[in-house]
Order: sequence, then structure tokens, then C-alpha cells
Amino acid sequence: MSGISSDQMNRALPLGDLLAFDDALRADDTPESLLGEVVETLRRIVNSPCVYVRLRDTERDLLHAVAFAGIAPELVEQLRVTPIGPDVYQPLLRDAYRQSSSFLVPAEALPVGVPDTAAVAPSAALLTPLRGRGDRLIGVIVIAWPVPPDPATVRMVEAVARQAALAVENVRLAERSARLLAKEQLLAELGRAVGATLDLDTILRQTVDRLAAAFGSGLVALLDDEGELLVAAAASPLTELIGRRLPLADKALAWVVQNGRPFVIEDCRSPEGAQSIFPPDVMSCVIAPLRSGGRVIGLLSVVSRRVGAFNDEDVDLLEAIAAQVSGPIVSAQLYAESQRLARQVQRRADQLAVLNSIARIVTATLDLHESLPLATQQIQQGFGYPQVDLFLLDEDASELVLVASAGQYAPARVGHRQHINLGLVGRAARSGKIVRAEDVAAEADYLGLRERLDIRSELCVPLIANGKTLGVLNIESPQPAGLTAEDAAVLETVADMLAGAVENGRLYQRAQQAAALEERNRLARELHDSVSQQLFSMTLTAQAARSQFERNPARVPVLLERLHETATAALAEMRALIFQLRPPALRDQGLVAAIQQHAQHLAHREGLRIELNVIGDERHVRGIEQPLFRIVQEALNNIVKHAAARNVRIQLELTVDQARLCVADDGQGFDPKAYPSGEGRHLGLLGMRERAAELGGSFTVRSHPGSGTEIEVIVPLRERHAAGE
Repeated sequence: MSGISSDQMNRALPLGDLLAFDDALRADDTPESLLGEVVETLRRIVNSPCVYVRLRDTERDLLHAVAFAGIAPELVEQLRVTPIGPDVYQPLLRDAYRQSSSFLVPAEALPVGVPDTAAVAPSAALLTPLRGRGDRLIGVIVIAWPVPPDPATVRMVEAVARQAALAVENVRLAERSARLLAKEQLLAELGRAVGATLDLDTILRQTVDRLAAAFGSGLVALLDDEGELLVAAAASPLTELIGRRLPLADKALAWVVQNGRPFVIEDCRSPEGAQSIFPPDVMSCVIAPLRSGGRVIGLLSVVSRRVGAFNDEDVDLLEAIAAQVSGPIVSAQLYAESQRLARQVQRRADQLAVLNSIARIVTATLDLHESLPLATQQIQQGFGYPQVDLFLLDEDASELVLVASAGQYAPARVGHRQHINLGLVGRAARSGKIVRAEDVAAEADYLGLRERLDIRSELCVPLIANGKTLGVLNIESPQPAGLTAEDAAVLETVADMLAGAVENGRLYQRAQQAAALEERNRLARELHDSVSQQLFSMTLTAQAARSQFERNPARVPVLLERLHETATAALAEMRALIFQLRPPALRDQGLVAAIQQHAQHLAHREGLRIELNVIGDERHVRGIEQPLFRIVQEALNNIVKHAAARNVRIQLELTVDQARLCVADDGQGFDPKAYPSGEGRHLGLLGMRERAAELGGSFTVRSHPGSGTEIEVIVPLRERHAAGE
């Protein structure tokens, strides 16, 4: 192009056009669009093949191509992705190339291997610096210049460059102000959002939403109790990381957690990059710590698919967001922990209530046929288990017998037997250890029943007393892993209760058998001492009457009269023994009537004065009349045999809370400590004490030699009534 005179330039670009161009620069939005107008205008003015602008990244001192005119699209892309550094552009700014404040670089001096040379060559390149306030280099305009320069044209280009630089500075200042305002608005909105809730999930969701709005991505990872980083929330393109653990072996993560400072990775493909953390298409990232109380509780991270996408302002904003949400995150964690502890306390309270109910059931009666089904039903309903079975071990047959069942399969299979070598229940019985199967299909010895094909998990807890397995408590669920270690711990306590109940019940049964044997022995002694002697006397009298019938008939009536008296006495003794076994009045008329009849009969036979006083309603002792009557019977029997008393007082007080029985005599008394257990009257005292203990009551003896004897039995009734209800 030939030189352009001042008149030619004015004709090419009149003063009105310059003012209009200046207004266009002032009104533009972004440096890129503004400079796009500049390069198009300059290309038209100087009639250049191509014009483009590189802006300077002051942090990295790199020139990035941002605006283009007259350049092929494929070359534009090369220019965009290839920044040039001081080692490339500084050698071009020589005094030998200076044209006013611009530099005209000959084609042969252009650097080799950069897309700029390909764009400009074979022309020379006019480099016109864009300088901001304080003469600070903010960029450069590159113009393909095919002919020697005209000074007026260069000055015109420089004038346009000065206007463009000022406009770029203003736009950047406006952008910075807008960013600061947006930052303040973002932080204010985030503060209101996370400060209005104690729900951790809501806080995390609000945080990643704000990160995504500001950076196009976002991730929150929190340190757990084991000191590992768990990704708690993330926005695209990092959502696939939610729930994963980030490796603290990674240098960047370890540095942030240990030092509590942010870390910027400009190129994740570099050796110190973070390719092991993020997806392969992530090129750069910023990691900032979440700090509270002087310690790191987690981290925030944002990523980009561009290399070097983040600057200092981005790091500052991410740190500000981290500071904004760290406190609410900790508060939400503490609240969640307090709620968890509250639920745990409530769960333990509920468990204790159920355990207390089970304890009342198994201690209310020693009858296993009554207590075990009730306890099994309470376990199933109280803890909400789908199915509960209770097996007891039959050692003689080496079999487990189903004695109680509750749940959706109960009670059709009660009485079912299975060998101790079969199933998970058998394994628990053999080993004496808890067996918990989260998936019964994976257990080789699982014994499935046809009507329980939907069972998926099972828990077997052995009942052990004195080191001996008595049975197994079996829990089944249709849910995989439906029975936890916590269930096992609670049911171990339940199994101990049941084992104690089974052991006590069996001891009671043996005691009952021993008592029955003792009662039979006593009756044998009574029969031997009274009825059998009388029957023997009757036999001798009958033989004598038969022999005297021929030799001395006059003596036969006397012998027959004696035989009749003996038979009458034997009949009376036999009736008395039968009455002791089961007085009809106790069955037909109740406790008070039975005691009264027995006292009258004994008073008439033994010449005693017996006084009976009853206070209260005998309906309160319904169900325990038999043992109370036996205690009265044994007390009176002891008085007849050992006390040598003349007067006896029986006091019976019956209330809702307790039954109190007192039997006192004015006999010779004794020293309770002077007789070894089981000797003399102590045998009767032992029987009365055992009967009182079976009722859950107390037994007291008060006696001194020469001052009579008093026995007192107190039986609590309120808990018995509650259990019955």
C-alpha cells in the first residue's frame, strides 16, 4: 500500500467517524466485543490483510489472542489456544523496529513456530502496544503491514490504540465492579440460605448451586470420623463423584487439608495435577479448605475444561464461600449428631421398656407353658420383628423343640422339632455363640422351611445358663441384612432373661416333683402311723372274733364292738388325710371357707381354741388360694405336733397391693436357730418358706422358748394383677 497523506486519512476517516467510533468503544460490554470493533475498523482504514489483538494476562505474563479480522477460522483457533510469553514478544520490541510508540517488525524477523507468523507473513507486522493507566502494557494490536509505513497512518493507529486501551480498562473496571457486586450478592444470598436451616443436605445443596452459578461447577467434600474425605455434594460435571472417598494420598488434597490454604492447579495433566481425583476432561481446578475452630473440616473445589481457567479473584471468591458455609456446616453436623443421640436415647428407652415388660412376664410365673409364649409375643411386638421363634433343647433326643412362636408365621409350627446338627439355629445351639446371617442364601447350613421361602436374613441367639445351652431365640426377616449387630446385643440380654426363666422354671418343676414326693412320703408315714396300724388292729380283732365264735361266743359282741370302733377311727383318719390333699371347701367355697372348716375340724379333734380373723376381699388372692391354704395347713400341723398350745390366732389381711397371713400360738415356742435345717419342725417351716418364695413373697418366723410362735407371710399382689391384665 502506498503512503497515505493526512488529507487522505481524513477523507478515509472523518472527524464524525472518529467521534462515533469513540462512542462505540465507550458503550461496548466486553473487551472481546470492543476489540472486535477495533480490528475491523483498523483493517478497513489501513487496508490490511489481517488485524488481531492479544491481551496480556498480568498474572502469568502471557499474551492471549482475543479479537480477529481477516484471518481464516482454523488459524483463529490456533491463535486462541497458543498464548505467547515474554520470550517470544520481548525480542520484537527493539528500538530498531520502533515507529513512534509502535514497532514495525520485518517479515524475516518474525518468530518461527508460532501461528502469528503464519497469519502475518509474508507481510511485515506492525505491533502497536495497548497501554493502560501508568503506561502499563495491557495488550498489543498486530497489523499485517505489506509496505513501508506512513508516519501519519501509524499515529492514527496509535490514536485508535489509545482509545481502545482506555475503553478496555474501563470495561475491565466495570466488569470487576460487576463481579464484586455479584460476589457480594452471591455471598449474601448464600448466607441467608445456609443460615436459615440446620439441615445439612440443604446447606450442601445451596452451596453447590451457588458454586455452579459462579464457576460452572462445584464440589463439597467433608472429613469423616476416620479422617477420610467423602464427597457429600457436587454439581455437574462432578456429580458422579457424590458418595466417593477422595484419596488423601493425593498431594494437592493432602496439602490443603494439612495447611488449611487453597491450592490452584492450572493443568491437571501436569505431574502435580489432580487426574486421580477428577474426570479426565477436567483441565484445571481450585481447591479451598473448609475451616472451623482452627481445624479443616472439608474442602470446596471448582473445575474447568480449560487450562489456566482460574485467577486470583476466583480463588478469593471460593475462599469467601468456604468461610460463609463452614460455620453452618458444623452447626448442622452438631445438630444432626444431637438428633442422632436423641434418637439413640429414645431407642434405648424403648428397648428398656420392652426389656422391662419381658422381665415382668418371665418373673410373674414359673410356669414355662404360660411365660414363654407371652415373652416371645412381647419380643416380636415390642421390637417389631417380623418373626420370633423360641426353641428349647431336648438333650436326650439331641433336638431343638419349638415351644413358642410369634409373627406372621406363628403359631402353626409350635411343637416342631429339628436335630441340633441342622440349620443356623442348630449351629447357634452347638457353638453357644450368636449366629447372624445377613443373607441366608449365602449360608451353606441354612435350613429353609416351605412356608418361609421369603426369609432373607436370620439372627440366632443361644440361651445359656451356668455355661450350658438351654435353647435358641431365633429371629427372621424378609429383608436382606434386616437384623443388625445392635439387634444381636439387645437380644443377648433378652436371651439371658429367658435362660434364667427356663432354668428357674425347670428348678421349680423339680421342686414340685420333690414336694410331691415329700407329700407322698408324709402321707405314707401318716398312713403307716395311723390308718395302717388301725387296719392291722382290725385284722387281729377280726381273727380273735372268729376264733372266739366257737369257743366263747359271749366275747364275740365285745370284739365286734372294738372292730367297729377301730374301723370308725380309721375312716376318720382317712377322711382327714383326704381333706388335707384337697379340701372340697377350697374348690367350692374359696380360701376363707376352707381355712375355717379346717380350723373347726382341727379344734374339735385336738381340743384347741382357734380364732380366724379376715380383713379384705378374698378375690384379691384368686389364683393363689392353694399355696396359701397349704401354708395355713402346715402351720396348724406344726402347732399340733410340737407347740403344746391351747390357743391359736389366724389373721388374713387381703388388699389390692398384698396378702398378709399371720398364724400365732401360745405354745412352748422354740429357738429357730437351735434346730439344724430339715430336723423336727424345721421341715414344716422349710416347706412353708418354699411356698412363700414361689409366690414371690416373704416368710418370717418369730419365736422364743416359752413365749409361743408366730409365722408371717406377705405376698405382693399389684404386679401379679398387672401381669394378669
